[in-house]
Amino acid sequence: MKISKQSLEEQAANYLREQILAGVYRSGDKLVESSLAKTLELSRTTVRMALNTLASEGLISQKPYAGWQVITMEEEDLWEIYHLRVALEGQAAEMAAEKINDEKRSRLTRFFDGYLALCQRDDADINEVSYRDLELHKLIVDLSESRRLTRMYNTVANQLIIYMHMTHYDYSIEDSAISHQPLVEAICEGNRELASQLARENISTFTELGYKLKCQKLALQ
Repeated sequence: MKISKQSLEEQAANYLREQILAGVYRSGDKLVESSLAKTLELSRTTVRMALNTLASEGLISQKPYAGWQVITMEEEDLWEIYHLRVALEGQAAEMAAEKINDEKRSRLTRFFDGYLALCQRDDADINEVSYRDLELHKLIVDLSESRRLTRMYNTVANQLIIYMHMTHYDYSIEDSAISHQPLVEAICEGNRELASQLARENISTFTELGYKLKCQKLALQ
């Protein structure tokens, strides 16, 4: 990839972020400055600035004598992300249901129909499905009309993609959209309590996630 426009470090950060969120670089993968600089046709200084940006977003980390790598999720990380999702998405769904109108209902149903169609395709990719899953929740947060809630959610949104890659590794692609249908219907109907309940229930429990993580680690050994 050749980057030749202004704000090179920002464009490099955008490119690398997309690669991580698309699953090209997975949890624990190393990112070598010299190799990236050669691939992107940029200086190592520019690449380093881009990597620092991603580190500030919590997507990568730098370890002494080991260099940069995509973050790995330990049980404590998963516990935090799980509880953040429960709190933020439950509240967002309740507020979205409370403020639903014809325009918002149309936006939500159109997006969900596209999500459902994606999951029904024979060539649907789990990484694309995970990304669309997050986009649905981001839309619900947006429909809540809470700037503070949106800002808080976006702070952890990219880490949620990595979380979803982990929770969806043994997940039925078709079920990904179908499992959200009651939530979407509850919001469209303006049922605040049910929307909040379903949003919370839709998230894999921490106990289930911990079990999946252990199984995944064993499978990779």
